[in-house]
Amino acid sequence: MKLMRIVMLAVLSLAISGLMYYVTAGVIRSSWADIIGEIFTTAIIIFVLLLIVYIIARSAAKKAIAARKKGLPNQEGPKP
Repeated sequence: MKLMRIVMLAVLSLAISGLMYYVTAGVIRSSWADIIGEIFTTAIIIFVLLLIVYIIARSAAKKAIAARKKGLPNQEGPKP
């Protein structure tokens, strides 16, 4: 897997976790350490989930490409 794709998944997970924090932030006052800790903890979980989904999708795409290149088997049936 290319490093750039992993970095893009990490940035995406940080963006999603930051957005989730600010959407769900309420009246409770937190220190900056608490805020950053919560964002990074959520980002790690989201990153792992996105990485699993990416690996599964990439594997399925490779199998589909291989099946398309192989083609359909000849089904001539029994010869008389």
